[in-house]
Amino acid sequence: NYGTDAGNCITVGLDTQTAFYQPKEFYTGQNIQILTNDRLNVHVANFLLPLIKNTLSIFSWGGNGATLTRLRRSKILLPVTDDGTPDFAFMESYVRSLEEKILRRYLERVSIPNAAQVPTLGEKVWREFCIGDLFDSIQRGKRLKTADHLTGKKPYVSSSAQNNGVDNFVGNSENVRTFEDCLTIANSGSVGKSFYHPYEFVASDHVTSLASEKLNRWHYLFIAAQLNKLGEQYSFNREINDVRIRREKILLPATDDGKPDFDFMEAFAKNKFAEILRRVLDRFSD
Repeated sequence: NYGTDAGNCITVGLDTQTAFYQPKEFYTGQNIQILTNDRLNVHVANFLLPLIKNTLSIFSWGGNGATLTRLRRSKILLPVTDDGTPDFAFMESYVRSLEEKILRRYLERVSIPNAAQVPTLGEKVWREFCIGDLFDSIQRGKRLKTADHLTGKKPYVSSSAQNNGVDNFVGNSENVRTFEDCLTIANSGSVGKSFYHPYEFVASDHVTSLASEKLNRWHYLFIAAQLNKLGEQYSFNREINDVRIRREKILLPATDDGKPDFDFMEAFAKNKFAEILRRVLDRFSD
């Protein structure tokens, strides 16, 4: 049986012993338990989730699953107020302070050029470039059936259009293909959807890895935005096979001699990244 929930809650998978914060309305089935509280928000949830996941780790698939009764009886340690009730205000403040520190650390690491020195997208000359010419390595992932997934912490990237394409975490190390510091492009499903992955991950056969030693994270992020436009040319039933990927062309800003302007891509991506971080940081001071 499936139904809708309003969001702003924590879901617990009784079968999988997993827990996630759900900010928006969603559909759920009978094996998902929903935890709500009037004081819950994304910051409080991020405080609670590691504690809940640690508690869930004592359960297993084989006869000791996280049933509703067992879940209700489980306990976690929390900071409390003087009257002994959970101190939700402290939890929120603590997580917000950690998030702000992390964001500021990222902002400090980005060397931002003067905005006036970076042309706008409209001021640049754009040219078409073959994907096969942009990347040194183009390799499809390998099929890994759901039944063969082992519990682990390595991201499993498939053709999902959400969460950077990550739709599970696995522990498989044999008969899989792993990649790192590259783009993926969905060759089926959400065809054309592209994401940058600075971390090591296992790739399904529904995505293709695109990598080049001459590209850095800023180039990848810029190019990913252009690759995403390829989805307009395909459908769920029309895959981008390896031959098509290599022959496909995307528009990129070019230098005066007609080559991809990687310096501009990097400067533009850094500025955009810093702009987003500053906007988020402004919310902490509101």
